[in-house]
Amino acid sequence: RREMRPFGVQVSIIEPGGFRTGMIDPATVVKGFKHLWERLPAETQAAYGHHYLETCEYVLVTFLLHRLSSSRLSHVTGVMAHALLARFPRSRYAAGWDARLALLPLSYCPAWLTDAA
Repeated sequence: RREMRPFGVQVSIIEPGGFRTGMIDPATVVKGFKHLWERLPAETQAAYGHHYLETCEYVLVTFLLHRLSSSRLSHVTGVMAHALLARFPRSRYAAGWDARLALLPLSYCPAWLTDAA
């Protein structure tokens, strides 16, 4: 919505990292992943193998969702409050260490580079 700037509309982009919310509940994610796997054609499942399903479940649940996500949602609400209440809000906010180290620098890169990553 940056095209609204000439009309006096201030836009701030808030880019949160991984936080433990209902959206990344491990049980829900695994259930959805299995549902997608079951909808794949049999030849696609055979090409990847059953080991692929187990590995992805382990990586998603154990590593990405549990170890890398934060339970401190105050990081997100803090940047939201700053964006809404500050006299001079920033145009971009990154909430969480993973967003600052990986997502924010990636967002400034050209689309062809981010698509490759």
